Amino acid sequence: MKLAIFDLDGTLLSVDAGVEWVHFLNQHTDMDMTQDVEQCHQFLSDYRAGNFNVHDFMNFHMRLLARFPRQYLLWQRDCYVEQVIKPKLEASAMGLVNAMKADGYDVILATGTQRFVSEPIAHLFGIETVLATTPVILENGEFSGDHMGDFCYGSSKIDRLMDFLSSKSINVDDLEALVFYTDSITDLPLIEFVEKCHGHVVATNPDPRLKEQAEQRGWSVIEIFHR
Repeated sequence: MKLAIFDLDGTLLSVDAGVEWVHFLNQHTDMDMTQDVEQCHQFLSDYRAGNFNVHDFMNFHMRLLARFPRQYLLWQRDCYVEQVIKPKLEASAMGLVNAMKADGYDVILATGTQRFVSEPIAHLFGIETVLATTPVILENGEFSGDHMGDFCYGSSKIDRLMDFLSSKSINVDDLEALVFYTDSITDLPLIEFVEKCHGHVVATNPDPRLKEQAEQRGWSVIEIFHR
């Protein structure tokens, strides 16, 4: 197997899908979400400053889902994808994913954006396999406010990748080729794991810290859109 791993926000999308989702709900529901929007932007500021608490972040997004009936959120998500995400899709990002497929790669998404939001976006790119934090759905079909197992962020992306490979009975050392596209220094653990496995790292629309590391360590750098 030849495997290409893509991050989502900032890598394939010029916007943060999770932030846009909270804004969309704020604008299209009757619930007062002023504090949620403020909290969401605080997470984003902390992320950029390197003070990000992933546990609080994931708990916030899981609890947010549980505040609404799931069928209602499914309808709102369809509207969100049509109105917010589709207009933001870049031909260059689509072309990159398609080029990897044409070269014989299996393509997966590994993202910190929770699955309820990220999975339909992945499908727009023709990506079926998504590694993401997964919300728990109760027997009555509603969100519980919790997530299944561990999250998918930072070093935990390695664990999610290994879970995926294990489910396919594939040893990482047996991969014919491995490449990882990301914009963020927070993906450094997975970057270094890919390097250790003799894979290829592509800093894609990199943030300043990742760009600096890429220049120092000889990783490929590409800009497929401007943020």
